[in-house]
Amino acid sequence: MSDLTSIPVAGRPRRMTRRGIDAREKILDATIACIVRAGFTATTVEHVMVEAGLSRGSVLHQFPNRVALMVAAAELAMRRVMDSARVMAEAIEDPFERLSDYARISWETHSLPEGLALTDILLAARWDRELLDGLQPVTSRVEQEIHDEFIKLASEAGFTDAEALVPHGWLLIASVRGLIIEHSVNQSRPMIIAAIERMKERHRRFCANLAARSDTGF
Repeated sequence: MSDLTSIPVAGRPRRMTRRGIDAREKILDATIACIVRAGFTATTVEHVMVEAGLSRGSVLHQFPNRVALMVAAAELAMRRVMDSARVMAEAIEDPFERLSDYARISWETHSLPEGLALTDILLAARWDRELLDGLQPVTSRVEQEIHDEFIKLASEAGFTDAEALVPHGWLLIASVRGLIIEHSVNQSRPMIIAAIERMKERHRRFCANLAARSDTGF
């Protein structure tokens, strides 16, 4: 049996051995850890090498430059945040409560190391054109998956107009990312803690209003 596996790399399948896949994941885990600890700007290939305990050649074999490394780290972070959110949501049996609790789920998953690193990378892309260009194919794919996830959640909750949840869902994600930045400055700021709770309440209220519209047919 072959130990080769195809994984998507920059949108194209690439054949890798199990050892190569393990090394790739180790490098990306190290990248995320470095970003969370020191920030995107301060994270270099050399820092990632030390964190991963691998040689420069091993890192560059997987990722030819820093931008490729950061794009791959962003995609892994997105996938892990989405997977964690899906697991947390599926643990809630009632479909309406599953959707109503999604603000809490979004906050908790974006507060994971992967979520923190992702937010930092996305912020950096505002000033780094090469990074932005590398991220766009990744974000386009993931954004479609997020759209589909919102539709699925709304449909399972019994909403007749599932598409109405989509713009609200994106507003929720944007709010979470903004609050993550504010919260990282000082985790004991009362106004930010209150804003987080208000975000959760407003999402629940939106879901209740959407449910009422579905019940009346308007």
